[in-house]
Amino acid sequence: MIKSAPLRVSRLVEAMAVAGLAIVPAVQAQQQAARNDETTQLDRVVITANKRIEPERNVAGSVSVLQGAQLEALGAKDQEDTLKLTPGVQFNKGDISSNTITIRGIGTETSNEGGGGQQQPTGFYVEDVPLVSPLGKGIVPDPFAFDLDRVEVLRGPQGALFGSGSLGGAVRYLFNKPKLDSFDASVLLSYAKVSGGDSAPSIAGMVNVPLATNTAGLRAVAWDREDPGYIDNLGTLTKDANKIRQKGARMLATVKPTAALSATWVVSTQDTKQSDTASVSPDPTKLEHTAPNNSARKVTADFSSLTVDWDLGAHTLTSVTGWWRNKATGLIDDTELFSSVGLVVPQVIRPSESRLSARSEELRIASNPGGPLSYVAGVFYQRSSGSGNAKQIDPSAFFGLTDLVDLSTVTTASETALFADAEYAFGGGWSVDLGGRHYRTRTHYVQTGTQFGAPSNITPPDSSDSGFTPKASLKYRLGDTGMWYATASKGYRYGGTNGTAPFKPFKSDSLWNYETGLRLNPAKGLQVDLSVFLLDWKDAQFTYFTVANGGLPESGIANVGHAKSKGIEASLRYRVSSAFDFSLSAAWTDAKTEVPVEVPNGRGALTAPAGSRLPGSPKFQAALQAGYRFSGPMGSSGRVFGTYAYVGDRIMYLSGNKPADAYDTLDLGSSFTVEHWTLSGMLSNVTNSKGVQSVTGAPAGVGSFAQYFLQRPRTLTVSLRYDY
Repeated sequence: MIKSAPLRVSRLVEAMAVAGLAIVPAVQAQQQAARNDETTQLDRVVITANKRIEPERNVAGSVSVLQGAQLEALGAKDQEDTLKLTPGVQFNKGDISSNTITIRGIGTETSNEGGGGQQQPTGFYVEDVPLVSPLGKGIVPDPFAFDLDRVEVLRGPQGALFGSGSLGGAVRYLFNKPKLDSFDASVLLSYAKVSGGDSAPSIAGMVNVPLATNTAGLRAVAWDREDPGYIDNLGTLTKDANKIRQKGARMLATVKPTAALSATWVVSTQDTKQSDTASVSPDPTKLEHTAPNNSARKVTADFSSLTVDWDLGAHTLTSVTGWWRNKATGLIDDTELFSSVGLVVPQVIRPSESRLSARSEELRIASNPGGPLSYVAGVFYQRSSGSGNAKQIDPSAFFGLTDLVDLSTVTTASETALFADAEYAFGGGWSVDLGGRHYRTRTHYVQTGTQFGAPSNITPPDSSDSGFTPKASLKYRLGDTGMWYATASKGYRYGGTNGTAPFKPFKSDSLWNYETGLRLNPAKGLQVDLSVFLLDWKDAQFTYFTVANGGLPESGIANVGHAKSKGIEASLRYRVSSAFDFSLSAAWTDAKTEVPVEVPNGRGALTAPAGSRLPGSPKFQAALQAGYRFSGPMGSSGRVFGTYAYVGDRIMYLSGNKPADAYDTLDLGSSFTVEHWTLSGMLSNVTNSKGVQSVTGAPAGVGSFAQYFLQRPRTLTVSLRYDY
């Protein structure tokens, strides 16, 4: 763990120096030629973050685009690998399907173990289908990076165009689409070995077939990957108990009967199993914990969408029909939690099963590029349903009961919305953008069952919510050298009802984002971005704990009166030559409450004073990437690359307890390509740092129990890829 500020700075400087000095001779030899070489130009990235096609650097806001090919080259497998490349975005690790993502400090919990039907503050989308729901957190997608087109990370609230659950921002996953004019195929074989842990193989493959040239095509992707375990369960005598096995497949079919009409159907399924929790306790420096049972989990995620585009000349009509389903089962061992609060029993297990599904339809019309006016307008509808059952079982009947908790829930919800966004260029470089979304939701919630033998039934009145989330921005283009922008936008999230006594409701929350920034292209191959923001958050939802049933802490959701987050984000990308490029990005975020907040813990109440830091939000983050390409013998080409990421210290509960020190990660890799073959090697977390990415456990004043989720230990991954 990193505790010294001078040491943190020296490590960052050292990493930058190593990345630079290793390639200085080659860079100096090529600099003059590079000034006149078009290969030093950075790629022009086109995105659809505003639901219409436009260059990334024309967007008035902060957007990070991670190309799928880039992620594959860096050996990225999941969110832990992907999101560390985007400062301002904090990855709070959990067990499968339980990661919590914080953008710009907008988060009041670092674990989705909280009670109630609370949405995450970050929205997730696959293609244009929202994986959020008024019922709660929805799916936390973590697709394998193989054959992804790109990942778009939108910082700041996206309420106008993307709807609820995107208070801090949104993460969009987009797949490679079928090619209609060529046959392609790829196979990826890899083998990973964790320092002090297990090893495991993985395989992935893709095939693209044009069924009718320029008219129809099919793209199929499948994978079977393993993440080797590295945490020992001393209670069950299981070494490397936390291994993960993920199998999945997706198929994409595109038909284009005319030049103006096209349709793409996507269907995917992913099955992820985790043999035991990825947390350690009680010592965060030891990769072990003690429990009489392995806390196994399984999550099955199914997804389908149909996107139809009809080019009408000046604009395009688009229909997006989506469907997704998520089923999660688990058996969690709570013995250590009970023991920490003085309830010493031989063992306590918590089996659970939940299902959540949604169907959605979006119909929109958007202007095609060209002309002073660009716009999008549309309607959206989603219907969600969910059910779940959770038990807490004491096989010894220590309390006179075997089923300590036995709860079942049934939920339904619907959302309708109208949205529009338009930008008009006045000339002289100036343009203005106005947009907004009017939404209406209805929710229904029923809980039945018992807690410690007492009835725990709740049927609150059906609830409804409605509102309007506007956005506005002003842009000034500095010719070919860049753009200045200022924007104001609003985001929102639904309220709900707690599932534990006294079943108190919590209100919806919303925030305003005020942001200004520069996107500069001062020289060929060089991009510099700078943004400053202020987020004003009202009625922020946060996780609290009460102690009932003989001392057992129970979680719930309540509202903080007022919180703010302010910060600065900066990034630099420089393609020095056709051989060498690097990027540097950093974010400073100050996210705090504006009023004192009572944090009940069942033994009185703690008071978090005004100015308390919001959970899971580091004040400083940075990432440095560098890559060097070279030519080898027999027509081969090679590449060496490195990534350094730094995350500052954080607190994990609003009360200030469960702190986590700053940590850093250094990854190094290389690849060699000969014709269709590519051999790669990746050493991640070179220094084998045990950085704490999240902490869960008993709240302050209740018990000392804590579970630490650590970054993945040093891992060597060797892969061989064949592209046809």
